[in-house]
Amino acid sequence: MPRLIAALPEGPVDIIGDIHGEIDALDRLLEKLGVDVTARRATRPLVFVGDLVDRGPDSVAVVQRVADLVDAGLATVVLGNHELNLLQGDRKQGNGWFWGEGGGGAPDHFTLTRQGVGVRHLFQSRGATESERRFILDFFRTLPLVAQNTHLRVVHAAPQPDAIAALPVEGDVVALAAEADARTRAALDALDIREKARQERARWAELRDYNLRPTEMLEHVALEAKAEQSGNPISILTSGLEMRIDYKDIFYAGGKWRFVARDPWWTQYGTEETEPDPHFVVVGHYWRRRPGQHNPDKADVWRSERDYGWSGPRERAFCVDFSVGRRFAERVNGVHPSAFAGGLAALRWPEGALVFDDRPDAVTTGLSAPAALRKG
Repeated sequence: MPRLIAALPEGPVDIIGDIHGEIDALDRLLEKLGVDVTARRATRPLVFVGDLVDRGPDSVAVVQRVADLVDAGLATVVLGNHELNLLQGDRKQGNGWFWGEGGGGAPDHFTLTRQGVGVRHLFQSRGATESERRFILDFFRTLPLVAQNTHLRVVHAAPQPDAIAALPVEGDVVALAAEADARTRAALDALDIREKARQERARWAELRDYNLRPTEMLEHVALEAKAEQSGNPISILTSGLEMRIDYKDIFYAGGKWRFVARDPWWTQYGTEETEPDPHFVVVGHYWRRRPGQHNPDKADVWRSERDYGWSGPRERAFCVDFSVGRRFAERVNGVHPSAFAGGLAALRWPEGALVFDDRPDAVTTGLSAPAALRKG
């Protein structure tokens, strides 16, 4: 069984954000980082924050490239929620490529809004063959949930201390998640919450239709979703914490209406109350936007005081997911690659420089880790 907490080298590393099947972006970024994929050489160790797959044009090629880097001893990868979905056999929006070619997958759609109406489009993703599916699952089964050294910790979504402490040294993440889910379901069933949530979903076409916005707050759907996250350490580390939102704030994402939102744990990360001497932590998952690309109609989930800045009272948390995973939608909208809003990023630790696949120059995150360590 794989170790669930992997050791990172103490020296410099390059931490690469969510790739989501964007193989061309990955290859451009690796070249910029001095990685020779043919010769299997790199100037410094690589760390991938997970979500290698889904939505983009070629998830298979991304997994093959990253697995080869791991096999060469050049990279560490932590498990993301999109990898976990495939390990659990969960068919989600954007992962139809995995169930494609010979896998009995149904057409995989996403919705874009045009003049207030949701219009469905097919994901343009290469389907996996049976042998590729076996290879991908075998690789994902080897991945840890956390990678860390003395001062740095990398997880996909939320570095909650209790969730990390609950991990055995080695284990099967699917079995561990199933055990936690079973405990949560039993507790919810004792309160009749799951049945009431099922009834609420049934009234609204299982919440799948963008053009059928519920006209009521589905309280039990919200209770169920929040409990399923907070009661499962695997879900916390790979998908984060969730909080109930007001009815006016419900939103459509991932193919369904949502009544909970991501809890911004990073706004408090580094306070003495949460962890007296916290690691610097780097995550993906939160679809951060680059400066100048903010949506005026919707606040970003991950925000920092400075462009490309670290977050939290002591500036110890950083999200390296700069939304390269939105490119599937931008292509459908006719956006030229030179105008893509998001990019694939690598954070160079400990220098604090940020390298993008589509930008000529690195940018600073405004924080050098050794200087921050000196500040205490």
